[in-house]
Amino acid sequence: MAMRKLLVGGNWKSNGNFKFSMEFPKTVLNTLAFDSSKVEVVVCPTTLHLTTVKSSLNRQGVQVGCQNISLTGNGAFTGEFAAPMMKDMDINWCLTGHSERRSVYGETEAESALKTKNALDAGMSVMACIGESL
Repeated sequence: MAMRKLLVGGNWKSNGNFKFSMEFPKTVLNTLAFDSSKVEVVVCPTTLHLTTVKSSLNRQGVQVGCQNISLTGNGAFTGEFAAPMMKDMDINWCLTGHSERRSVYGETEAESALKTKNALDAGMSVMACIGESL
């Protein structure tokens, strides 16, 4: 029987600054020791810091994900980040339905489901958060 691959993820929430986004990958993420055939490692910085983190990574196997994805596709949706845009930037993971998106911003289960579908349709992998509130 094949073993499932483990997933270790880190969500920065709305924390960090430019210096942190450059230093953390160099001092922590690039020094991690793990077997990428057994474990996937994904870090989800703020959208503002995605490209800085990606450019500071040189450890094979550490992936970068976004914390949210738009309900809509590309188009006149100011401030939104559509799944195809993220995929184009080689961001292959995203969080959907995080408790704060639901409790603070009023995101519904239907909206979380649509965001998940948009990400999957774009070829992204998803960490779908369901039900937790802690």
